Amino acid sequence: MEKTANGKAGEELNMADIVSQWYEEKKHVDEMLEWNPTLKEWEQSVIRFFPEGAKILDIGCGLGREAFVLSDMGFDVTGVDISGEVIAKVTQLAAARGYTVPFIEYDGKKLPFPDESFDVVLVWAQTFGLLYGEDYKLECMAEWKRVLKKGGLVSFSAHDYRYLEEHHPDCLQGRKFYPYANAHIYWEAFEAPELIGFADRAGLEVILYEKGRIYKPEDGTVLHCLCRK
Repeated sequence: MEKTANGKAGEELNMADIVSQWYEEKKHVDEMLEWNPTLKEWEQSVIRFFPEGAKILDIGCGLGREAFVLSDMGFDVTGVDISGEVIAKVTQLAAARGYTVPFIEYDGKKLPFPDESFDVVLVWAQTFGLLYGEDYKLECMAEWKRVLKKGGLVSFSAHDYRYLEEHHPDCLQGRKFYPYANAHIYWEAFEAPELIGFADRAGLEVILYEKGRIYKPEDGTVLHCLCRK
């Protein structure tokens, strides 16, 4: 299928398949292998709200950077991802590094856990921007809320549209951020009122909103919300 320079193809793919197809390719999973066992600045600002020893669900866990660090800090972490290739790799990494964190593949819609199973739900690494379309986002957020205990916390992050507009305009098509040339996959980018609006519509109370830094100033910023059920 011939693709244009901005990542679109002459024939539209099913949006629900783009992300899962991308992360089922071993070469794209291997690109995530760089090991940096630390939390980002904005993540450190969020975890101070977590109860000691909290039971945490890490959605879109990737190769486990956050899950492993949080486990080291005494949290009880479970990771889920839509990619079987990712889950196979992160499970191998956990075994090699001596972690007992469970990593589970799921379908991207229904979380395989009973109601009120977790104290905290994390949707980091800008995974929120891979939930294409408003209906899908709200469907996913309803699931986050379902598996969260009463008074539990949800933390989710997204690409900062204003930062991308200033620093990476060539990778933007409207609100779609295409970091990979000639690829279908993109991340939706947001402004602050939009993230807060999604939390409100999902029936979550926003207790912290920030434009957060990553590791150093030149890494740029992301938007993130911390909410309570």
